[in-house]
Amino acid sequence: MPELKISEAGSVQFPMVAHAAAIGWTPIPPEVAKQKRGGEAGMLFRDELENVLARFNPWLSDDAIRQLIEKLEAIPPTVEGNREMLAWLRGERQWYDEAEKRHRHVQLLDFEAPADNTFHVTWEWKLKPPARKGNRADVMFVVNGIPVCVVEHKNPKDGGAIERGITQLRRYEKETPELLGAPQLFNVTHLLDYWYGVTWNSNRRFMARWKQEREETYRYAVQAFFEPTDFLRTLQHWVLFYVEDGEPNKSVLRLHQRIAIDKIVERCEDTNKKRGLVWHTQGSGKTFTLLTAARLILEDKERFHNATVILVVDRIELEGQLKGWVEKLLGEMQQQDIPVCRAGSKDEVRDLLKADRRGLILSTIHRFEGIDKDANTRDNIYVFIDEAHRSVAKELGTYLMAAVPNATIIGFTGTPIARTAQGEGTFKIFGADDAQGYLDKYSIRESIEDETTLPLRHTMAPSDMTVPAERLDKEFFDLAEAEGITDIDELNRVLDRAVGLRTFLTADDRVEKVAAFVAEHFRESVLPLGYKAFLVGVNREACAKYKRALDKLLPPEWSEAVYTDNAADVIDRPLVAELQISEQRESDVRLLFKKANENPKILIVTDKLLTGYDAPLLYCMYLDKPMRDHVLLQAIARVNRPYVDANGVQKRVGLVIDFVGVLRELKKALQFDSADVSGVIEDLDLLLKDFLEKIENARIAYLDAGEGSADEKLERVVGRLFDPDARKAFYEAYKDIEALWEILSPSPELRDHIESYKNLAKLYAAVRNAYAPQIGFVADLAYKTRRLVEEEASEEGLGRLTKTVTFDVKTLEGLRNERGPDEGKVFNLVRSLHHELEEEPATAPVLRPIAERADRILQELEQRNITGLAAMDYIAALAKEREDALKAAADSGLSARAFGVYWSLKDDESLAKAGISGVELAKEAETLLARFPNAPVNDDERRRLRAALYRPLLGVDKQDRGRIVEAVLAILLNGGSDHANA
Repeated sequence: MPELKISEAGSVQFPMVAHAAAIGWTPIPPEVAKQKRGGEAGMLFRDELENVLARFNPWLSDDAIRQLIEKLEAIPPTVEGNREMLAWLRGERQWYDEAEKRHRHVQLLDFEAPADNTFHVTWEWKLKPPARKGNRADVMFVVNGIPVCVVEHKNPKDGGAIERGITQLRRYEKETPELLGAPQLFNVTHLLDYWYGVTWNSNRRFMARWKQEREETYRYAVQAFFEPTDFLRTLQHWVLFYVEDGEPNKSVLRLHQRIAIDKIVERCEDTNKKRGLVWHTQGSGKTFTLLTAARLILEDKERFHNATVILVVDRIELEGQLKGWVEKLLGEMQQQDIPVCRAGSKDEVRDLLKADRRGLILSTIHRFEGIDKDANTRDNIYVFIDEAHRSVAKELGTYLMAAVPNATIIGFTGTPIARTAQGEGTFKIFGADDAQGYLDKYSIRESIEDETTLPLRHTMAPSDMTVPAERLDKEFFDLAEAEGITDIDELNRVLDRAVGLRTFLTADDRVEKVAAFVAEHFRESVLPLGYKAFLVGVNREACAKYKRALDKLLPPEWSEAVYTDNAADVIDRPLVAELQISEQRESDVRLLFKKANENPKILIVTDKLLTGYDAPLLYCMYLDKPMRDHVLLQAIARVNRPYVDANGVQKRVGLVIDFVGVLRELKKALQFDSADVSGVIEDLDLLLKDFLEKIENARIAYLDAGEGSADEKLERVVGRLFDPDARKAFYEAYKDIEALWEILSPSPELRDHIESYKNLAKLYAAVRNAYAPQIGFVADLAYKTRRLVEEEASEEGLGRLTKTVTFDVKTLEGLRNERGPDEGKVFNLVRSLHHELEEEPATAPVLRPIAERADRILQELEQRNITGLAAMDYIAALAKEREDALKAAADSGLSARAFGVYWSLKDDESLAKAGISGVELAKEAETLLARFPNAPVNDDERRRLRAALYRPLLGVDKQDRGRIVEAVLAILLNGGSDHANA
């Protein structure tokens, strides 16, 4: 039989390295990188770092440089330590200058002259901390000797690459946090797609797809991301640390945020244009956008002449949330010598402007009421107005603009332009300097395509609970049309006048009926997914009634009513007063609602939390309050935040169940340009239609397996999916159907498809198990699906398809005589060989080379370069080699470690030429290890062991001696196994 020729992978394994080299990054092989960082336990290129510190900071002595590097190496591998490393990279930290007797800022990177930095890229970066498991990053980008970005490459043919990359990042955090101590950024790519995020925030919600042009090539994506000047800007400006819900967190600005910030800064520098509108949809990170723009302006005191930025919000509640959410960002501004002031009253706003205060000023729009005209006429005042569509729609905007007549004013909004005179007029205020009416736009549709936000789906509640269409038109839509509604307060005033409508919505019998529907729907459709819900009542009285009703149907701790307080409630509305929670309890509820395993699970609201509150776990909104336009869009956008749970299951949509009927006619409820909201919120029936079409296609493609027993049909389909491309297509098709099932079930329309769906889920589990990389894999079925499948105790044929076999000649010959495709048998044999390696690491020196060759045979089989029959023959030869090797080990009398040394070097020509016995060398090596027992965890002993290993090899040619020593050392220290995981 001819020998199978399979080429080894080239030393530069990843196209990314070549693409990066083309734009100025210097590739260095893994062995050189390991040498530069002082071994597998090190992370910094000390020689590069020493050179840069001396070059950029000539005042530092050699001793100071040594101490400074030791300080950097001692930074703890935590999220706080990672922030400290970024502060050093940004030049925010100081060192004492002995000559001048003062502290001076230390420069590690030159952001102004990128070419003065050294850019390295390397691959297979193995990190092995002393006495602990190691890991291996696929690619590492290093600037001036400091790792700044870690990259994971996944096979384009495997599904779920992003999720697997995130899982890898989480594993690094737990097993080898040192690997992430310095790197700030994290990339996942499989050539066909390119995602980026930050280290120390391993959450799918914070990963973003890198895109600049549609259909861009992989090369273009890599070179755009790592272009040295732009990459340094990312490190300098776009990585953010902040505190959310009392915990440190980290993020990186997405492309749409960076583009907007650059436009804002440019507009603020333009003396001929004084207005601008940033129109970014709800949930796209406007807060970070406006704060980062403010920081860049305030930091550049020379360019903007020591400016003032006034950040204006329109509600006290939002100001409080802003204060809590970005406290760390504001604190860091102050550390960089940027004054931050929160104006607590109208008088304080007036005094700050009159006193010509520089830095950042935070205020609500209401505190500008009645302020003096021309309070400050300086032209380097920049006003950023959040929720601009309503903030300046009143006289408050006039007061503000008159107070700072020469200021540049930038409006931020998350809702589209309303097709009303008031809406158009509001946007004309900010868009006058731009032909298209805005400075920058990031639409709802773009955010959904980028997975920044999720699509929304709605369905009507049973008709006996909804408001009759005529009543809704007469008592709400007509009145709202005449009044104009831009915020929740105006909405509440309109509803106060709609007495009949309000009475209908708060009637006790209707509240009981709606509460019963909500309780049942939540138990059956929301709770099994692990998500949470809002119940939106028409007013505070309705909220109190719903809380009382739900407490009879669900555990009381599951729900909480959150609404504004009023001193008169004790007399006028005793139930409202009775169920009013304290300020501290409300603060706790806001945090607990965002946690998966904590109560409450349902928040009952009417005014608070309908704007500005982000809770990714929020999936379903039970809407029982008439709304329209901006207020409606802002409210339902609460459920559009992406979320991935601890098991990697993604939230696919946000769901709105309409008890009022406002979504019956979307054009009436959302008076926006149809291009801006089209497809953003659609009827749930469209998902049902999609499901029915896809389940039928899958039934024909995957479940129609011809005649025979259940075992035979299952085996036939699993064998058909051996091809990686076919398998990937099946995985993707199944996951689409599963996501729809999880959203739609329970539903009577699904009744006739339960069996087909259940069989498809079992097939998915069987295929995932049959072709899993490790034995004992548990298929990632979603929650309702898992419950459906588990109702049947047996999974026909699955046990036999995924059984553990032994990688030996006897088993292989037995498998030849079994029915079934050879491809599946080869896969199972190779997987079992890897399982043996994991269970018995002492066999690694013998079995690992065999396993690597088995992997290459499997790869050739998957690529259809060889047949299944030929692959079985090649595997049979390897099984015979394995048995011979294990017999030789048993006969040798050597320990497993010593035999590993002997076996790995038995055919080494340089040893034979020097007349050195492999057996004697193995015994000597083990004796030396006994003299240096702490070598695996002690650098000094390891160096002495390495030196001692050279003595018995003095007769070997010099160029081969080092290679043999390193090979022996690897086996002695870790059994020859590669602890680094790909």
